Amino acid sequence: MARRAGRAAVTSRGWLVGALALGMLVLGLGLHYPLVAALGGALLLALALEVLAVVAPPDLVVRRTVTPAVVVRHDDCRATLAVTGRRHRGLARLEVSDTVEGALVPVPLPEAARAETVSVPYPIPTGRRGLVEVGPVRLRRVGLAGLADHTVWVGRTDLVRVLPRRVPVSGMPTGTRRSARGAETAWELGGTDLVGLHEYAMGDDLRRLHWATSARTGSLMVREDVDPAEPHVRVVLDDTAAGYRSGRPRAERDDQTFEDAVELAAALCRSAAAEGHPVRFLTTSGRHQVEVPGSPTGQPQHEAHELEWLLAEIELVEAGLPATVETDSADVAVAVSGPGADEPALRRLLDSGSPARTVHAVVDPSATVVSEDHAGLLVLRGEDATALARTWDRVLRP
Repeated sequence: MARRAGRAAVTSRGWLVGALALGMLVLGLGLHYPLVAALGGALLLALALEVLAVVAPPDLVVRRTVTPAVVVRHDDCRATLAVTGRRHRGLARLEVSDTVEGALVPVPLPEAARAETVSVPYPIPTGRRGLVEVGPVRLRRVGLAGLADHTVWVGRTDLVRVLPRRVPVSGMPTGTRRSARGAETAWELGGTDLVGLHEYAMGDDLRRLHWATSARTGSLMVREDVDPAEPHVRVVLDDTAAGYRSGRPRAERDDQTFEDAVELAAALCRSAAAEGHPVRFLTTSGRHQVEVPGSPTGQPQHEAHELEWLLAEIELVEAGLPATVETDSADVAVAVSGPGADEPALRRLLDSGSPARTVHAVVDPSATVVSEDHAGLLVLRGEDATALARTWDRVLRP
């Protein structure tokens, strides 16, 4: 158990009692009042005993467990502090507090003098997306009369990753892709193209077994299919501070608007990845970019997990929008921003690579029009992520 050096201090009450005791002692000796001098000496002795009592290091072992370490915003997360050892000794009592996001959270321990282990659960706040620091633990020994105290910090610091809130989105619109046969068409009738085979591995969909090849080779072979209508998705999140100010100074910026934008971007990426579509996520500042490859079998990709974790840490930055982004093969491009975003600049980012469908989703608490077309750019507006998701489902997935 890591332990940081603490401090021993006489409290304000202790200083007051010490000054009073010293005055009584001097006065009693000087004026020959033995009772007053004895009382002053007794108070000084009590102060000294409390100082000695609190500086004795606590014979305790403190361990913390946090469950779960990764949690969705507003979901339940709890820490349990296990304390082993004598919690009461002589003239001092023990106060235990854990540190959560820089604030002390009192951990009340049951009254017991035996050297036993007690476990005390307490909630971890998950109302804010990001990394929540938990720890270290503060052990504070206080004299019974409150004349002196001693504080030490023990234990490690745990991190709780709070992911964006889950916002339901039905999925992506149909894409326009080049098929394996070379034609470039908007595919509306479904169907897949066989582009390869691989030997069966644990987790593969048994419905994709290619029986003819399996019989010929003597090994189970699985089809590698590509859906010609599978959308390749690009999601652009505006993480520049200017896009969320709406004419207000920085101190009054509505950070909740950015939180809703992150939640919607996360929902779109999650929905596309869950359907096995290739996804490219990037931020307008250029600080973050993740590519999630398609998954014909629907198995979750490692990159999708990385993207979830990244979305827990993205913050607003003071930066301008780049002129262009790296061209990709996306045919569905979506930008998510606040009401103060530079729409022409965002449109240039969306039009890179000439995608067939471009959408600009705007989190605007004062929105009056929910959808409109700006010369081929579909603009969706909503007061929060949930409202925008409903509009997305109604307009793009009727």
